[in-house]
Amino acid sequence: MKYFFLLCVHTLPHTQVHMKLSHTISSICAFICISFSQAQVIQRIDPPHWYHKLGSDTVELLCYGTMKAGVPAEFSSSTAGVALIDPHTQVEDGYKILRLVLKDTAVHTIQIQCRQGKQKQTLQYKVYPKPKFGEKITASDVMYLIMPDRFANGDARNDSIAGMKEGAHRKKEDGRHGGDIPGITQHLSYIKSLGVTSLWLTPVVENNQPRQSYHGYACTDHYRVDPRFGSAAQYLAFTSACQTVGIKIVLDMVYNHCGSEHSLYKKPVQADWFHRFDTFTRSNYRITALTDPYAAPSEQVKMLNGWFDHHMPDINQSNPLVQQYLIQNTLWWMAQTGASAIRIDTYPYSDAGFLEQLGKRVKAAFPESFIFGETWEHSLVSQAHFAPGVFETQPTSTADAVTDFQTCFTLQQALNEPFGWNTGLSRLYYLNAGDKVYSNPKYLVTFGDNHDLNRMHAQYGRNMAKTKMALAYLFMNRGIPCVFYGTEILMDDTGAHGAIRRDFPGGFIGGWEAGFAGETKDAFTPEGRNAMEQHSFNYIRDLANIRAAYAPLFEEGKRMQYIPNQGVYRGFIYNDSMAIGYFINQSATSQHLDLREFPDLRLQDAEQMDLMGGTPILKGSVVHIAPESVTIVLFRY
Repeated sequence: MKYFFLLCVHTLPHTQVHMKLSHTISSICAFICISFSQAQVIQRIDPPHWYHKLGSDTVELLCYGTMKAGVPAEFSSSTAGVALIDPHTQVEDGYKILRLVLKDTAVHTIQIQCRQGKQKQTLQYKVYPKPKFGEKITASDVMYLIMPDRFANGDARNDSIAGMKEGAHRKKEDGRHGGDIPGITQHLSYIKSLGVTSLWLTPVVENNQPRQSYHGYACTDHYRVDPRFGSAAQYLAFTSACQTVGIKIVLDMVYNHCGSEHSLYKKPVQADWFHRFDTFTRSNYRITALTDPYAAPSEQVKMLNGWFDHHMPDINQSNPLVQQYLIQNTLWWMAQTGASAIRIDTYPYSDAGFLEQLGKRVKAAFPESFIFGETWEHSLVSQAHFAPGVFETQPTSTADAVTDFQTCFTLQQALNEPFGWNTGLSRLYYLNAGDKVYSNPKYLVTFGDNHDLNRMHAQYGRNMAKTKMALAYLFMNRGIPCVFYGTEILMDDTGAHGAIRRDFPGGFIGGWEAGFAGETKDAFTPEGRNAMEQHSFNYIRDLANIRAAYAPLFEEGKRMQYIPNQGVYRGFIYNDSMAIGYFINQSATSQHLDLREFPDLRLQDAEQMDLMGGTPILKGSVVHIAPESVTIVLFRY
């Protein structure tokens, strides 16, 4: 009964999270058992249920079952207030496209009748009221990135699941380690205590691949939570718990590719749902080829249509059915979870027309949602090409922002070389001067490391002073800082992906049945951190608290930077009544800033407060900055 379980784990809507979960799941399972069998015409529907008012009154249903070309079939609905349309779309055997028009928002249960030869079937399709949108992402947010398999194991019963191709084994660097959604839920208080306001999990949808399935980027079912991460009920309980404590949800969506074990790849709905080649053809990963005025067309095609890896076939989003499938899947997950934002993986690799339609549909359904795309690129122009700004002719600019790899790379270079006219912290001055290419640089998602890069503390030679300077810049400069789990306790791994995604210490305490001894160190608690780890945790928490305490300033304030001098970067965020100055001293000597050096701001007569130390500073006094350190001052005028 292949499709029974798939449907059962999907059918819990967000609107039911606050009901007794056991009662809800029992009702769902009972509904599934009496509604479907493999002998019936329709055995599965994507999306498994829908919501009213998601920017359109129409939803396209992808039906799986026994449908065959040349065998007459009829589909109808006797439910008043809806129209069930058969568009007669040409698809492969085993699939059927039906279009459901929701004319009456009071309708919640729709009867669908199917007849094919001697087979007859009546099934119910649920449509729920549009759930409340999650809280809006703002420029004052602090984001936290978690790879669920590596954070905390909250339920050992799901570590290995029958029918899933890869079980857990913590000794394998690239294997599954057993982290899950219950583990994250159990440590929400830790995440909240760090000052986090929005939480980005790498994808939690099913990745039933034979190896390296832990990371989530090789989806094999777009509508199923991977059972090794937990159940649908556990996932929705997690998202509800996040919103209860004031943490916004960021969904990680992958449109460019899926896993090679996906049923829609192994048996496509239409022949052109994927880009195929006579021999394996990998993407060249050169995003610049899309913006290079001298690019060879063949290299642009290879960039867009080549596979991301052997087990990650490239999806053809120019196909209208594919577009509809992926867009509806996005809206469904946003409605399910109450998500505030979506992060789009491998953003430039996707079809530009698809991205434009996606942005329009998401904004129509959830006008305050935040969309940002991953742009792992090495030039400012190529990165800015995909963000709102001077390149508005590009349809991909329907995103609100992109991930700011330029800040990550420039910051690393700046703090690992001596200060000079165009070296050291002077590089940050030039980088920020380039912000004129963006419409809203304050929404760029900035970071010092992530799940694909060497750990931040290692990038800075495990030098605490450099790491703190980098963190202060990220938190005080324009953009939304994103902290990769473990950065707060100075995790410093380098090398392969499996290494930099090391298990969080404390998330796997105790023995483990696969033969890997559990840790005794618990960095989730202050007692489990050494002095340097605690200092780092406190430092990030204090920076996050500044953003929270002066949120309107970070959201609406203006920015000003002065030319770096004597190894000091000098930046301000200000409005009519206050300013926050952040001064980063890269030099090996103390620096003393005379406030008369900043004539454009009314600082000399302002009341001053050291925001990191919490102590008042005398009016008009010189600002002192210790060697290789940061001073952050509030000026009220």
